[in-house]
Amino acid sequence: MDHLLTSTATLSRSLVTGNKTTYNVASTIACHIQPLSTGYGIGQMGRDGKEYRLYSAAEVKIGDRIVDENSQTYEVTGAQFLKFRGRSHYQVDLRST
Repeated sequence: MDHLLTSTATLSRSLVTGNKTTYNVASTIACHIQPLSTGYGIGQMGRDGKEYRLYSAAEVKIGDRIVDENSQTYEVTGAQFLKFRGRSHYQVDLRST
């Protein structure tokens, strides 16, 4: 799987204190990000943006933020832990912000 992880991204995890949400940089991860659609659409909670899929061996959770090498920011809207041919990885749904 390592040869398929073509880029790096910064993973930020949200921290909620009272009514304030802040994002702490958790780590830099090796990943592969690909678009799922060619256009923009309305997603969860009425937010619009383009949808993407990320593959990584690093743990990614719903609510995390990803910033890629081009400074594009994504919100994690779904995450699954999968095993394929004896290798583990996360398949993550993203929405551009």
